Amino acid sequence: MAADDSAMHEGWYVRGSDGAEEWQTGPFTWEELLAFVPENRLLPDNLVWHPSMSEWIAARNVAGLFPEAPATPVPEAAAPAPAATATTPEPAAQPEPPTRSSSKTGLAIAAVFVTILLLVGGGLGAWALFSAGGEGGGPGGDGPLLGTAEVKLPSESALIETDEWGRVPANQIGIVLGEDGSRRDAESLANDLGGEIVGEVEFIDLYQVEFPGRTEQDLRAALAMAEGATGVDLAFPNEQVDLDTEIWGVRVDPYDDPIYRNDPGAGYRAIGLSDAWDYIKGSGLTLNRVNVGIVDDGLYRGGTAANQFGGAVDIDIPDADSELANPGTSGGAANPAGSHGTAVATVIGADADSGGTAGIAAPLRNNLRVSMTNMRGGSFGTTTTTPDPDDPTKIAWGDGESYSIGSLVAITRQIERGSTVINLSWGRIDGHPDLAAAYRRFFEEMSERHPNVLFVCSGGNNGEPIDGSRRWPSGLDLPNMITVGALNNDGTTASFASRSSDNYEITLAAPGASVVVGVDGDGNPVRQDGSSFAAPHVAGAAAMLRSINPHLTAGEIKTILSNTARLGVTHGDPNDPASQSIPIAADVGGRILAIDRAVLQVINDVRVSQGLPPLDEKQLKERGVVDAYALLQSPGDYLVRGIVPGTGDDGTGITIEIRAEEYTLGGDAEVKLDGPGSMEWTLALPKDEGSIRVTRTDNRAASVITIDRINISGTWTGTFTFTGFEITDQKAAEEEGCSALIAEQLVGTPFPMTIRIDADEMGSGTAVMTIDASSLGDDASADPQSFTVTQSGREVTFEPTGGSFNRMNATVSRDGQTLSMEGTTGASGSGWKMTAVFTASKPVE
Repeated sequence: MAADDSAMHEGWYVRGSDGAEEWQTGPFTWEELLAFVPENRLLPDNLVWHPSMSEWIAARNVAGLFPEAPATPVPEAAAPAPAATATTPEPAAQPEPPTRSSSKTGLAIAAVFVTILLLVGGGLGAWALFSAGGEGGGPGGDGPLLGTAEVKLPSESALIETDEWGRVPANQIGIVLGEDGSRRDAESLANDLGGEIVGEVEFIDLYQVEFPGRTEQDLRAALAMAEGATGVDLAFPNEQVDLDTEIWGVRVDPYDDPIYRNDPGAGYRAIGLSDAWDYIKGSGLTLNRVNVGIVDDGLYRGGTAANQFGGAVDIDIPDADSELANPGTSGGAANPAGSHGTAVATVIGADADSGGTAGIAAPLRNNLRVSMTNMRGGSFGTTTTTPDPDDPTKIAWGDGESYSIGSLVAITRQIERGSTVINLSWGRIDGHPDLAAAYRRFFEEMSERHPNVLFVCSGGNNGEPIDGSRRWPSGLDLPNMITVGALNNDGTTASFASRSSDNYEITLAAPGASVVVGVDGDGNPVRQDGSSFAAPHVAGAAAMLRSINPHLTAGEIKTILSNTARLGVTHGDPNDPASQSIPIAADVGGRILAIDRAVLQVINDVRVSQGLPPLDEKQLKERGVVDAYALLQSPGDYLVRGIVPGTGDDGTGITIEIRAEEYTLGGDAEVKLDGPGSMEWTLALPKDEGSIRVTRTDNRAASVITIDRINISGTWTGTFTFTGFEITDQKAAEEEGCSALIAEQLVGTPFPMTIRIDADEMGSGTAVMTIDASSLGDDASADPQSFTVTQSGREVTFEPTGGSFNRMNATVSRDGQTLSMEGTTGASGSGWKMTAVFTASKPVE
């Protein structure tokens, strides 16, 4: 290969098989391939591929890799030679670049530069063989090196079904040595079992032993021998990992953009997310880069997910198996979220600027790296599908399986890549006690030796108290672990949420029901249930705190999030002392994540350390926002005002940007404010359509005004639905003809409705609403209700001129030649009160 042929220097992949299991990995450079040959990492019968080639060929036929390689390569796959018979040739000189020919022989020769997929040989898994590269065990790694981390994946033929451990390999066990144990003890045990060591997690002296077992009796005999062996402290089967997604509950509802309006955004409002970001913008502090790792089932970036992960957040895919070619499956159908791991990544870091989903920590933008390791990929687990034939750097998504040792190796890789917040939304509820103890030992060692690394785990979805001696990896009362329980969006405990116990800690709770984890093809929110999606709320919060103060330890972050968490959720009017307050259940942590409070504390801790005065919520909010409004003066003419409620000592600039087909702006597009104040512009929009963006220059906070003049005059038809009806005084209500029976009949029933609106060009006028109640009986009727109407852009307000109705608020939108209106209202009388929603439409006039 010519030294100056940069296109052929890198991008090589390898493929092979281990019995019934196929694997692949890459990319590698040409020099790495040459180095793998004398170490028996690359065997002659492994297949290789490069983007310049049309098909895979055997490595033995690649000129320059092995001595005396034939001129004509053999494209068909051959079974890899056993490691015991593999030769160790001398490294060959770099070949000259091949020339492409129209013949099959010439084409194959040109394919000398091939792609390397996953190699299993010599009894060790592919990652172990190819974990060469930079610090952290792989390219780009900047975390601590934790020693050897290797795993051999179980073969399909060795898997058996057991009542106690589920589906496990009959020929593999894991052991952890005690303080006085040594590798010789592990080797001695392997020899006594007639097997060998095939994997290792050096960080906690864990060894994976493979032996010629075929039955559950063989496996139990091996465990019994291991438990009595010299130097062995823990012994366990290689159990499977379960993603914490037993409860899917996917709901796709037609909400307006942004997708977090109303109920889909209730979870984010409950944890104070918007306020937290206002505080950060107003703090005047410089944010720091933070690396969040996810160990899950891979990331899908196709379809609608392309917009979620195409922004400023750095999405890191450290190995080929973690990039999915197809969306995952849920009950045999395509997963609308992309995959379980894709949903978790969405909650943490989906693009904040895409106009769709927005992750908890996504506004950190290029200060956030989200790294995905697929524990079900070829390096750490098994998958039921093959690589994508159109792109060998990706695997087609399959249900796949993960095993305890491989998952622990996957966690190790994320740490070595520099991830300091790691999300683990999976585990096993009824695992082997020694396996749970091995995981605990790993996290204890990490807490002692690398106290900056925080693990955020899902609490589980079995709806019952957890036995911590059998659950892994979550629930540990350690300073570097936060275990998250799941709440409904109203603050009540989700029915599926696992509960804490005397040996299982659930640290706090976060929204885990109807969580927005993506969008469908129509732009509607995809929502899922599960503690898997509560955990990334906390992982995202931890990333925010770490970005504000990179010196926080894992234990300090856990303490801050625990101490600032809310103890209850208030329903109804927060200004009404009679509103109901619901405490968070003690067995899901007794508190709910409050990102706003945690961010406030860390901001002020940093400000004080820098000699700056602390700021309260009001001051930070004022410094972190800009408000703007457009006042219609006459058709097509607006007065636009940008308002800055607070600034630092240096003030701030304020800019205006107009996006419209035609417009005329009066005033400078950018002005400087020395302190709190406002700026006014005149704006002519002849077509009454466009958008206005007012932005602060100190922190890029912005407000956007959308101008889309809609003629609301005319007759709207639709439905009126009672959503709540409460009898506050039975006697008084009955005197007005209301009863509990009537209330029960009303709630949830849509009644036909018409609204007649007469408004001028400015959107002001009157309206009459009539509800058809004839479905309740021949003599049932509802009196017409009169309102005054005010329109401001897409918002319409109906003020009652009499009767029992309260103000009605509605939003109008245009879809082709149809106008739609959605709104809310309420009403009250002697001894009763109600709430309702209404929808209506009319043709464009």
